[in-house]
Amino acid sequence: MGFIQNFLWGIRRQDKWYHRYLYRSAKAMRNLRLPSPKLLGAFLFYERNIRLIVWRRLKQFFYYEPMFRYRCKRVGKGIYFESNFPLIMGYGSIYIGDRVRISGNANFFVSYKVNPDPTIEVGNDVYIGFRSIFSCAERITIGDRVLLAQGVSIYDNNNHPLDPEARAKNMPVERENVAPVVIEDDVWIGSNATILRGVTIGKGAVVATGAIVSKDVPPMSVVAGNPAKVVKEIKPYENRDKGGIIGNSKDKAISSTRQ
Repeated sequence: MGFIQNFLWGIRRQDKWYHRYLYRSAKAMRNLRLPSPKLLGAFLFYERNIRLIVWRRLKQFFYYEPMFRYRCKRVGKGIYFESNFPLIMGYGSIYIGDRVRISGNANFFVSYKVNPDPTIEVGNDVYIGFRSIFSCAERITIGDRVLLAQGVSIYDNNNHPLDPEARAKNMPVERENVAPVVIEDDVWIGSNATILRGVTIGKGAVVATGAIVSKDVPPMSVVAGNPAKVVKEIKPYENRDKGGIIGNSKDKAISSTRQ
C-alpha cells in the first residue's frame, strides 16, 4: 500500500499518539452538533414542506393538468395529482369527474385492439391510490365517492391470449375474454385487491385487502379472499344500533382493508 493508505490504516488502528489524536478528533467532528437544533430544525422542516408544496402545485397547474386535460376526453374541476403524472398507454377514451385525486404511479392502459374505443370513466370525488392499474379493452366504469387504495388492479380483459402461439405472435386478447367492469357509488377497495373482467361491485360494498374478485359483489357487503366471497353485510348508517357491520365471520377481513 502507498503512504496515504498506510497512514489512514494507522489512524484506523490508532497505532501512535498522533494517530490516536487524529482518530479522536475525527470522531468528535462527526458528533459535532449545531446549537439550538430544534429551532433550526423547525425552520428547515417547514421551509422544505412549503417549498415542496409550492413546487408541486406549480407543476400540477402548469405542467401535469394541461397534459392530462389534453389526453382525456373530459376532466372535471378540482383534479389533483398527489405526486407524479400517471402513465397513460393507448388511444382509448378517459373521462374524469370532479374533485378526483390521483396518487403517484397510477396506470391507465386503454388499448388492446379488441374495441376501437376502450373507455375508462371515473365519477366524482374518487380517490385513485398509489400504483393503481386500470387495464381496459372495452369499458371500466367507476362511480362517485369510490376509494381505491394503493396497488388496486382493475382488468376488464385477460391482457393476453390464452393460446401460447397467439401470445408469442403478440396477438390481442380473445373477444370472449373481455367484459366490462362496473364499480358503483361509495365502494371502498382495499390495498392490492384485484378486480377481474365482467365484475360489478354494488353500491357501498367493501373489498378487503388482497382480495381477488371474479364474481359480482352485492351492494352493502364486504368480500374477502381468493376468490372473494361475502363475509359480512353492512347496515345502512341511519339504521345503525351498535355498529354498522353485521355478521360474525372473518372479523379480520374488514380491519385489514386499508387505504
